Amino acid sequence: MPLTVFLAFCILGFDFLLYVLFQWVYGEKYREHARRVAAREKRRRVAAREKRRRVAAREKRRRVAAREKRRALSAKQATIPHYLNHL
Repeated sequence: MPLTVFLAFCILGFDFLLYVLFQWVYGEKYREHARRVAAREKRRRVAAREKRRRVAAREKRRRVAAREKRRALSAKQATIPHYLNHL
């Protein structure tokens, strides 16, 4: 029984040392890569959000201009007497 417990602790200790070794060797490379990927995705999200804002602002300007044009046309038509519309 004591030998089994000792071997279990030895195996767990060896696994832990292997984990630490792999983290030391490979951990920094992948962490830096993950940071670059995350930064790239964040830049893309911000750029997409800005593009949507620009498109929305452009569409709003178009709608306002069209509304003003309709108002100007309807005001122009309102100044013409209705009996002259049939001539």
